[in-house]
Amino acid sequence: MADFLTVTLNPTVDVATWVDQLIDHEKLRCDKEVEQVGGGGVNVAQVLHSFGGQCQALLTAGGYRGQEIVHKLQEDGIDCLAADIAQTSRQCFTVYEKKAQHEYRFILPGPTLSDTEIECALALILQHLPNKWLVLSGSLPVGVPDDFYARVIKRARDLAPEIKFLVDAPGPILKHAIAAGVNLIKPSLKEFEWLTGQTLKNQSQRVGAAREYVTHGQIECVALSLGAEGAIAVTKQEALAAAALSVAVTSTVGAGDSFAAALLWALSNNNNLHQALSIATATAATALQTQGKLQFDAAAIKALSQEVVVTSVD
Repeated sequence: MADFLTVTLNPTVDVATWVDQLIDHEKLRCDKEVEQVGGGGVNVAQVLHSFGGQCQALLTAGGYRGQEIVHKLQEDGIDCLAADIAQTSRQCFTVYEKKAQHEYRFILPGPTLSDTEIECALALILQHLPNKWLVLSGSLPVGVPDDFYARVIKRARDLAPEIKFLVDAPGPILKHAIAAGVNLIKPSLKEFEWLTGQTLKNQSQRVGAAREYVTHGQIECVALSLGAEGAIAVTKQEALAAAALSVAVTSTVGAGDSFAAALLWALSNNNNLHQALSIATATAATALQTQGKLQFDAAAIKALSQEVVVTSVD
């Protein structure tokens, strides 16, 4: 049993390239191609593994792309649990426009899973429950109901009540999971606004909305990523805000997942919330400067985290 099990039902091969300028109806000559494997839980697993965490990555794998994803993770020393599916795993791609310094991310829907494949994936998860944290991260493929993560949580809790759950997923999926009871969520501001049904224009409103969830016992910690504004983390005991580090952004792919993984890793190593938020913010900043694999040096991240300004929020 690993300390962490990450679940990714819709993994991807992420391809990135660069063009000088996007021009309608023109053949656009691209620069180099950078390829990496991804999907929410896969990204989390890569970061946890690079930090020395004992982690297994469970994912669906279909066709040649599915085999490629598993192979690349195994090459990096990550223990993979693959649930075979009939259709080919997806590919997504990112185009960077150098002249305008814009980033365009194209997220393809990926395969459709059958009822049998969904049940097999659920069974595989329950057979390999971790010692500490079960991470349910990323979108769900076509055919998988929005309450899938909630089903996993309920079944896993029956088998192993001590397990904690991190959920990082789009709105409807996250809403179902929260109803089942989770320990930690890491939405973006857009996802959190959808969840709350509110427009959260300032820090006070965002912290207040997060407190509503932790006060009523639905969640132990809300970690809200705010992009260039940094992040906040709210528990029953405290609310903290971290200012983002100023870095030259080369890619946003996996930055939010890197933040979630680092926060989880720090909390599991008994760091207090202040330290954990600093480490997570430093990791996200490093991810923003990274093209390719999300593999970081824990010592360098800890050193960088000393530069993160974290304040208490009333």
